[in-house]
Amino acid sequence: MKGKIKFIQENGEWSNSSGTFNKFQVQFDDGKTYQFLAKGQFKKQIGDLVDYEVTNQQYGTAKLVYTQPQTNGVSKDQMIVSQSSIRTSAEFHKHRLSSTIDDVLRDAQKIIDAVNK
Repeated sequence: MKGKIKFIQENGEWSNSSGTFNKFQVQFDDGKTYQFLAKGQFKKQIGDLVDYEVTNQQYGTAKLVYTQPQTNGVSKDQMIVSQSSIRTSAEFHKHRLSSTIDDVLRDAQKIIDAVNK
């Protein structure tokens, strides 16, 4: 579910084997109110649009749902390959005084292409 936060109120503590959590009553702009648990302060603010999941309708509890944003359609694994390839190329070129950034990036792309074959 999605909702825009209208009101947040701290509402005591709750403990289990995972630790002690602060309880927060959160009201959304559609009038629905749910109780959320947080270590420390509630991580969102009034006016934020959030994704959440109702965990128990009877008790009115919910949890925030975090989604990983895609970076320009590039996967996390591909970003790691690119970063490590650039670093490898930079290490290769660091003692070559005539190397330019274009040389580093060109060789990094060769490494990326070899990894992705």
